[in-house]
Amino acid sequence: MSKLTLSFKIVSILTLALLLFSCNPIENDSDSSSFIVVESIMGKDISGNDSAVAFSDISNGLPDFVTATLRSAMLDPNPINGASQYSDILLTKYVVTFTRSDGSTAEGSAVPYHFEAALSTLLPVGSSVSIPLMIVTETAKSQAPLAALAGTSDVLECTARLEFFGHDLRNKNVSQVASIQIRFLDFPSL
Repeated sequence: MSKLTLSFKIVSILTLALLLFSCNPIENDSDSSSFIVVESIMGKDISGNDSAVAFSDISNGLPDFVTATLRSAMLDPNPINGASQYSDILLTKYVVTFTRSDGSTAEGSAVPYHFEAALSTLLPVGSSVSIPLMIVTETAKSQAPLAALAGTSDVLECTARLEFFGHDLRNKNVSQVASIQIRFLDFPSL
């Protein structure tokens, strides 16, 4: 009887050890079999038409948006078993940071403050999805350096860097970076 109890204890300990090692949090940081493709980012020009450069009217006090067209793609374009739904990517957030053409990144004096926003958008493998994204917050328009443009014909040209974060449906992390030029100006002062 004692040999049976000892055997049961050994099997239980081995099973428990195997379960503990299979729950490795580092696994979530390993590479995904899919990645994010940024097909385009389109803003609006002064007339409200689609443009590869976004124009921001600092006098209206409203946030500005761009439209990002994204999709998920496989690292291996011809997987043996084909693509599965586990290769789709769920976007969870994006972060916008600004730089000037002279390289200045001083937030609150040279460029607007960075911000992040939550997303919950599924990118299926092989299908494009267009998402409206806030690129300039209403708060930024009342703070330096944008507030100083009010009543002038000055233009502040920046690059808005958008960093997308998410994970595939196997919970493997993915991210991608894109950018768009943005021109801040006071439309009524033109």
